Amino acid sequence: MNGSRHHMVDNNKDKASSLNTQWKNSLTFKFTIIQFVVAALIIISSIWLIFSTEKKHHMDTQLSLSQNYGLAVIEQLQQVTSKIETLANSIAIVGETYRGQDEIIRQLVPSLLDIGQRHQLIAGGGIWPEPGMFGKEQARNSFFWARNEHNEFQFLDSYNNDEDPGYHQAFWYLPAKYFQDEHIHWSKSYVDPYTQEVMLTASVPMRAAHSFIGVATVDIALSGLDKRFHFSDQNPLSKGYILALDSYNNLLADPFDDSADNQGDMLGQPLTKLVQRYPQLKAVQTSIEQMDQAFATQMKDNPAYRPDQLEKLLALTPREERTRLSTLINGAIQANHNKEPIVTLELDSDPLFNEPVLVSILTMAQTQWKIILVTPLSSLSSQANAIALKIGAFLLLSQLLALLILFIFQHKLFIRPIFQIVSALKSGDLGRLELDANKRRDELSQLAKAFIARSNQLEIAYASLDASNLALEQQLAMQQLAQQELENKKELINSLLNASQNLICIKDTNGCYSLVNDKFCEVMGIERSRVIGARDSDLYPQDIAAIIGNHDRIILDSDQAQCFEQPMPTVQGERIFLLTKYPIKDQDSNVIALGAMAVDISSLKAKQQEMEDTIKAQASQNAQLKQALDAKLHTAVPEGLERQDLAQLKQIELAQQKILPRVLHQLLRQELQALEQIFIMLRQLDSNAADEAHLAQFAEVLTTQIDIIRHGQSLISADITDIRSTVADLFIHDLIAMLQPQLQSLEVEVLIDCPHHLTVPISPWHFLVLCHQLINNSLQHAFPEHQSIQRPKQLSIRVCYQEGRLTLILRDNGVGISPIELEKLTHALTNQGQGHGTLENINRWLKAHFSGDLTIQAQAEQFTEITCRLRL
Repeated sequence: MNGSRHHMVDNNKDKASSLNTQWKNSLTFKFTIIQFVVAALIIISSIWLIFSTEKKHHMDTQLSLSQNYGLAVIEQLQQVTSKIETLANSIAIVGETYRGQDEIIRQLVPSLLDIGQRHQLIAGGGIWPEPGMFGKEQARNSFFWARNEHNEFQFLDSYNNDEDPGYHQAFWYLPAKYFQDEHIHWSKSYVDPYTQEVMLTASVPMRAAHSFIGVATVDIALSGLDKRFHFSDQNPLSKGYILALDSYNNLLADPFDDSADNQGDMLGQPLTKLVQRYPQLKAVQTSIEQMDQAFATQMKDNPAYRPDQLEKLLALTPREERTRLSTLINGAIQANHNKEPIVTLELDSDPLFNEPVLVSILTMAQTQWKIILVTPLSSLSSQANAIALKIGAFLLLSQLLALLILFIFQHKLFIRPIFQIVSALKSGDLGRLELDANKRRDELSQLAKAFIARSNQLEIAYASLDASNLALEQQLAMQQLAQQELENKKELINSLLNASQNLICIKDTNGCYSLVNDKFCEVMGIERSRVIGARDSDLYPQDIAAIIGNHDRIILDSDQAQCFEQPMPTVQGERIFLLTKYPIKDQDSNVIALGAMAVDISSLKAKQQEMEDTIKAQASQNAQLKQALDAKLHTAVPEGLERQDLAQLKQIELAQQKILPRVLHQLLRQELQALEQIFIMLRQLDSNAADEAHLAQFAEVLTTQIDIIRHGQSLISADITDIRSTVADLFIHDLIAMLQPQLQSLEVEVLIDCPHHLTVPISPWHFLVLCHQLINNSLQHAFPEHQSIQRPKQLSIRVCYQEGRLTLILRDNGVGISPIELEKLTHALTNQGQGHGTLENINRWLKAHFSGDLTIQAQAEQFTEITCRLRL
């Protein structure tokens, strides 16, 4: 009741405060501010997008159009050069066809040069025979025509003068020898020494009977070529201009000849001279040098001519032009028609516009001429800004209109219904709120219905609050009772832990002891308060602590449980313990501690040593008997038989050494595995809330293991060398009880057929070795884990003793043995020197100690029967 009263007071306070809500806390004001911020962000982002991304896109488009315009200019130039190449090839055909007919050549060549309207472009041309090819009486017999002041072709014989160095060594003549037929060599720009015309020459080799006979040329006036660039130097897309360079980077077009600061005609001059006049073009020169270097590297990797083949030509070429000439010859021979790259760069200023410009450098594939397209950025920027401004204004108006429409619909569909729901809730008029909710079919209707349902639930919740508090108090009392019961069970587990005769301890990951049982403190002679929190170096000598630390690291690295033999100092002196160590993990498989369980095996080690000493003594006695036998029968026994007896004795001795340690190892391993399982269950009981079922299971496992240990103790007598008789039926029952875990895992039933209290004159240890090895052999080979057997698994053991002869028969219904394998096994048992299996070792051991033998009968998939006979 008090809680309900306080709740009503709080509701009244909330109602009063909501009625006094300020305008700045209202949804209308908040949504208005949010929409204003969103609108501002949209407008700002749109303006940024338009004036950056869209502007850049427009400029990229304009750049692409400008480059396409440059490609169109190159296409026009290629049409002109193609016509000139055709003309040069035609003149070469005339020279090859009418070689030695000078009059015909004098008639045909001028008419070919004067075809069409090329008087502004073609400056001259002719045929230049190789010495002795057009007449042996003349070493120089050129046919050259050049235009005079009347634009008519006039024959010039100046190149045939003996005082002249000769056209045969000219830079436009020599490279043509290395060109294939109909391939054109475009020379660098130069000034003709006789016509004083600035030109470049297209040279075509002439051949007859596959022999070089001369060159046909067509001279192109740079003044006429410059006019062809001037007709297109005003880019209709960007108001730019064009520069043109020949294959040696000399100017073919000079757009600066009309500028105020032009100091002379630059046609035919190298680009470096133009850069000296206009340093703003330095970046263009650098890009062109990089393009030439890349082209030279490409031709050097795949040359048509090796350097030694061009050695004679390059020797007559200036040193600075040799690399370029070799590159041009290889490029022309390879006829590389791949698309040439377009290099684009920006300059802060240029000589004509004195403003930032965009430069595109294109290359003509056939001539290796470079076309430089210069575009002022101001024209591109102004066009882009105009387009961006129009698009921006349109987007701005459309966004403002969209925001206004959004605000109206938002207020009508969202804010006003929320105010109505709040008003109904404040007034407590849930009927009107439910009526309004039924009229609507949207999410706000569902919200109103949820408020109504929630109000009804709150009323029911207030009514059941007292009952819940009472139930909570009862639950708390039950938890306290359960906690007390858990403490009692922990005490029970600790009692079981301390009652164990094995040494048990737990260490954390830092190597500090966190738990030890009473047996640990008793054997070690150390108080528990001193052990808890201490390390191995604090409790043991340095060498023992080092061994323990090494074992701990092995467990942490392998993340698996392992066993170790280790000496430990105790109150009775140093004893040998068999330690089983394993990692302890949490629910996430993280190692949180290391557990250890130690078993004192000093007595077992002593017994093993006694057995080894007995074996050595028997081996020594056998050796002495053999020596005596050899000495006595040396003259009567053949040498081959001596070797056979010696080998048989060695095999018997080897079998004895293998069987005894194996039995001891198997018994100890089974015991340790069982103890390890018990300790793991103990740890689980300690870490979890133990219940009666887990405690009962733990007690059952512990009782079973104690029974197994008791049966094992009766099997191994303390004085194994003195006891010479064994009660067969009790002994076999104890052995089967000790092997019960292994039999249960294999689901094998053992049937024993032995007279009651049958006493046989054999030591318990020998009888243990024989029975244990035979039973283990039958279990491993008759019932393999990888093969399923549908019928019930059985193993029968039959014992007979009569007139000093003991017969032991083991028969199983397992997988049996195939006839081939049975024959091999029977042969191995018959021949003592062959085979090293379990049955072969037992057979040799029986022969050596009891003059016994072992036979086997089997049938595949049916049974296996082993018969062992001993003379006692």
